[in-house]
Amino acid sequence: MKPGVVYNASSQTLPKECITTRGAATCFQLLTAGAYAESITFLEIHLTGDSPAVKSEARDTLIFVREGSATLTIDESAGSHQKVMVKGSAALVKSGATFTWSGGNELIAVEISIPDRSNPYARKMSADADSYTPFVQQGEFDKGKATGNREFEVLYGTKNGSETATMFIGFIPPSGAPLHYHLYDEVCHIVSGGGELEVDGELQPLLPGSTFVVSPRLLHSVRNNRNEDLWILGTFRPPGTPAAAFYPDGTPAPGYNGLD
Repeated sequence: MKPGVVYNASSQTLPKECITTRGAATCFQLLTAGAYAESITFLEIHLTGDSPAVKSEARDTLIFVREGSATLTIDESAGSHQKVMVKGSAALVKSGATFTWSGGNELIAVEISIPDRSNPYARKMSADADSYTPFVQQGEFDKGKATGNREFEVLYGTKNGSETATMFIGFIPPSGAPLHYHLYDEVCHIVSGGGELEVDGELQPLLPGSTFVVSPRLLHSVRNNRNEDLWILGTFRPPGTPAAAFYPDGTPAPGYNGLD
């Protein structure tokens, strides 16, 4: 996946080697390590039925359900955790644990893997975290303010066990936005609504399931040109605040103090 280019599992443009099966599941590998060491990877899974266990080897795995439902079981050395995951559910699978999907009912979910602290770059891109929370539900946390009238809800970060990344939902009402950049490494996934992404003067349509990478300092703009809110799932490292954005001249965007 090239930074700033939109991909979609339903577009039928993915290489055949990026589409695999896992039990009854079909898996779409939208972001692979490629030529990079210690890379974030991003997989979209479609499941009706059961899928075998996966070990989160040397990586933390953040999970979010876009549609449907399934039971997710996380097995780690300290014990097991289980929850029926529905639309808006999220989970954190810590490095070394295994996770299993079962009873999938038209499930569409994403599995985002971030290298743990066992390698040098990942150690630099990590932070100490508070107690581990295996499952959360979108809507149970307070919203924060971003640029303009945009808001966000952090699902995972250092306050609930994620040392390696922050996962959030951004809420973008019908609006435009100036070009800006971040210092963090981010992968974005459209949950609902639509709009367009501008990178290097090119506009690309955004639909539910659209996925793209925003590398550090890449100037970009996500615009909502519809009459409904656009919901975007963002996952970035190192962990921090989703409000951390800068305009092309280096000025911090409104709502960000330029320090956190």
